[in-house]
Amino acid sequence: MKKIFFTALIGILTCGNVTINEKMVMPVCNIVELKNDAELKNDNYNIDTELEDYVTGVVAGEMSPDFPYEALKAQAVAARTYAIRALRENPDTNIKDLWQNYITTDDMKKRWGTDYEKWHKKIKGVVYDTAGEIVEYNNEPILAAFYSTSCGKTEDCENVWTENLPYLTSVDSKGDIYSPYYENKVAVKKSVLNELYGSSNISIENITPAGYVKTVKIGSKSINAEKIRSIFSLRSTAFQIEDSGDNIVFTTKGYGHGVGMSQYGACYMANEGANYREILAHYYKDTIIKKI
Repeated sequence: MKKIFFTALIGILTCGNVTINEKMVMPVCNIVELKNDAELKNDNYNIDTELEDYVTGVVAGEMSPDFPYEALKAQAVAARTYAIRALRENPDTNIKDLWQNYITTDDMKKRWGTDYEKWHKKIKGVVYDTAGEIVEYNNEPILAAFYSTSCGKTEDCENVWTENLPYLTSVDSKGDIYSPYYENKVAVKKSVLNELYGSSNISIENITPAGYVKTVKIGSKSINAEKIRSIFSLRSTAFQIEDSGDNIVFTTKGYGHGVGMSQYGACYMANEGANYREILAHYYKDTIIKKI
């Protein structure tokens, strides 16, 4: 069995309103791989190099190159699917402007320094090894949502974006507990809550079966938890609330919206022996992988 070692501090208390850009989060972990199975096996396939080089930039921006090969492959297929869906909806779309953390080779060189050649080769290898593969449901590219870390379960799509997509339903993601982003604390001054909402009396009102808060009550007002997450830069809506003197402390579990593939969940599954197809099938229910 492959071993995984996460290197980060969990549970950092941040006082006041903090700014965390979810799009820029780089998962941090160290993977012990038994072999490099990222070989270019698509010799007879007509590869769209412009698309695959874009996907290489997304995988490099979205995942640490230390992640296991099968997790990186899953990320590559998800990123490619996301781009193809956008292009089919609007052929004039500039995929580099999509909500994916694409980085250039110059960015990679700055980020990885002397390890650039090694990591670029690995990531390009997993991307080209899955070249042209996308995830489909009913013969259409899925909305291949992904994020850093769940609270232990993924969330139903309709609880976040109101749209009911049958392949984006809640599943277990037990490996997320090992993510360095699994737990975090943010303290918000009661005076800030009073200024914004006219009260600092806050409580959880509704919670989803997966463990994500849907609404909170502040005074007599019912407020969507996604708005609370955005305003106070919480890592997720899976949170608990504690009254701590002059502050209200939010303790969050997970990092991201919780819909679709958890990157740390994929990492855990890969280290447990799952291949990228199994990872994608787990997080995107009743889907299949096809070549475009």
